[in-house]
Amino acid sequence: MSNTQAIETFSDTNNLSVFDWVDARHQFLVGTYDRLMVTPDRKQISRCLYLAHQIQNACKHHESGILAALQLNRTPKHQYIKELMAGVLCELLGKKARMTPSSRLLLICASLTQDIAMLDLQDSKLDRQATPLTESQLKFIRKHATTGRSILVKAGVKDALWLNAVEQHHERLDGSGYPNGLKEEDISLGAKVLAIADIYAAMVRPRGDRGIKTPKYAIKEVFLQRGEQLDVTLVKNLIDILGVYPPGAWVKLANGELGVVSASGQDVPFPIVSVVLDNSGQLLPSAQTRDTQIKECSVIDMVDTPFLFNLGAILSSIWPTIPEDKKHGVKGN
Repeated sequence: MSNTQAIETFSDTNNLSVFDWVDARHQFLVGTYDRLMVTPDRKQISRCLYLAHQIQNACKHHESGILAALQLNRTPKHQYIKELMAGVLCELLGKKARMTPSSRLLLICASLTQDIAMLDLQDSKLDRQATPLTESQLKFIRKHATTGRSILVKAGVKDALWLNAVEQHHERLDGSGYPNGLKEEDISLGAKVLAIADIYAAMVRPRGDRGIKTPKYAIKEVFLQRGEQLDVTLVKNLIDILGVYPPGAWVKLANGELGVVSASGQDVPFPIVSVVLDNSGQLLPSAQTRDTQIKECSVIDMVDTPFLFNLGAILSSIWPTIPEDKKHGVKGN
């Protein structure tokens, strides 16, 4: 499908499943990156703003479904899903940090363009490279945040929040980050939020030179970096948003049933689970909601996604469809 077709498809459709919504935005983002690699100018930057509006509007009512769709989309061929996931997390983390809607919009844009200086390298190498990074690649990566800021400035971006978040998203509270070794108060709030969103999203997405991590492992790693490298309050907010078992995680219950977390729930240890397989491994006609606070329905652990026919249709029915936002619709190129 061409970029033009992709844009028209998700601008004209009234309602989409959360999976189709994510796929359409992903197609649009890939098209945007293709353009940015050729001509990084104001027109292409406006596409980032458009997508940021779409993310922000959808997160108001469909937070759990979008997080689940992003989590369940774990195929390596879907390049740049990480940036989309980071954008969603920036909106949710920024809201908890009481950032204004306009500030969060710029922060989403920063997440979408955080690696703008590495688009060529990612497209040609990183996502398929199975060997460790070379010295020249590492050197280039350590400069990409500064280079990215320069590219955005040349493209017409003037917002300090956006530019600082891109330049500082690899800085760490203890000064161990790059490119400038900034410490605590010298790092902008936007950069602190983006750092956490990027770290989590990167760990749960596959890349050629590193294996994929489970959401449980990724949350634990982020938690262990709190205080020393990452902001304590923002890390707590991430756990509040995702829970111990994030939306989209496959889990096994004490009664032997298998299901997918449909929402994090009111209490962090007790997510809402939609059971898909009974305790004998048989596919249920439709997903059944379980209260994981009940002992026999408590979550034992995360499991790998089962291979099942018609699984997509069952999963799509778990979350409400998302109506298209016609206000910021885009037609063609």
